[in-house]
Amino acid sequence: MKTSAGLQDSGTTDESTAENVEADLDLAELIELHENTDWSEIPGISAAEAGAWTARLIEARETVQEGL
Repeated sequence: MKTSAGLQDSGTTDESTAENVEADLDLAELIELHENTDWSEIPGISAAEAGAWTARLIEARETVQEGL
């Protein structure tokens, strides 16, 4: 079966859970790094844009956690 991202998924629950746990950990790390970035030092990125990106990352993590 193909996922919405076009990746092959065997459809087994164990595999999906393991992938979700890994995605959750990866998103947690990405969110932490994103929140710890001093966006004032990044040209062309406003604090509002960075905040919106953080909110999207948190939403993505919540979506992954719902699947666990």
